[in-house]
Amino acid sequence: MSYSRTSPAPGGRRESRTKTRFRRRTVVTVGAGVALTAFAVGSFASVGVNAFATPSKTEAAVVANETLAPIEAAATDIQVVTQTEELTLDHGSVKEDDPNSDEGTEKVVTEGEPGTALVSYEVTLKDGVEVERSEGMTVVVDEPVDEVVAIGTKTEPVAPAIPRGVSNAGTNRAIGQEMAAARGWSGDQWSCLNALWTKESNWNSNAHNSSSGAHGIPQSLPGSKMASHGADWATNPATQISWGLSYISGRYGTPCAAWGHSQSVGWY
Repeated sequence: MSYSRTSPAPGGRRESRTKTRFRRRTVVTVGAGVALTAFAVGSFASVGVNAFATPSKTEAAVVANETLAPIEAAATDIQVVTQTEELTLDHGSVKEDDPNSDEGTEKVVTEGEPGTALVSYEVTLKDGVEVERSEGMTVVVDEPVDEVVAIGTKTEPVAPAIPRGVSNAGTNRAIGQEMAAARGWSGDQWSCLNALWTKESNWNSNAHNSSSGAHGIPQSLPGSKMASHGADWATNPATQISWGLSYISGRYGTPCAAWGHSQSVGWY
């Protein structure tokens, strides 16, 4: 036989399960109430207040301060933020030798310029106050430009002792004729050159004018100018002739033009 039942029979299993669930809830509710009551009793008791009496406003404030202050103190605000700062990069200084400046002199040829960089930091804040910082990535925006300083290294050449006496004019003249011919100066041009330097020094490589400082076969003024053609300019006739031919070519073009100027004004 089968039949259906719309409501649980008194004392049946379904009714038993329902009551059990209700009982558990009741136990939980009662337990929570007991805990709150115990907390209140303990809190009021700690400040000498009857937990089951209605507290005054002053007593309630005391309890609130005693029980809630530790909770508020523990709730600190911790933040970790990223900050970016601009950093100035100092430039360096480089020294370079300058053979065209006198020894011991210094001159800034390139002004130094500082660079810039961006640096990121991870910053820890506690209640808005920085308590820790760690450096992160650095990005160079502008490279610094080094200052360049030129250091002079040029020294005046030590002039050799000026020789005295007469050199072999015949040999010197022969050297001069050969070197002039190599430039295409023969015939009349050689004659003009021979006349010019015979007048100036009589082809004496030791000829020296103590008043003006002119020296050698071409009477270079001063004699040290001939150092551009050799360190032995004071005594070597070939070095003197080489410089003299270059001087005539650059200033007058030909020996005859130089000779004509010498005849006109007395010097060339």
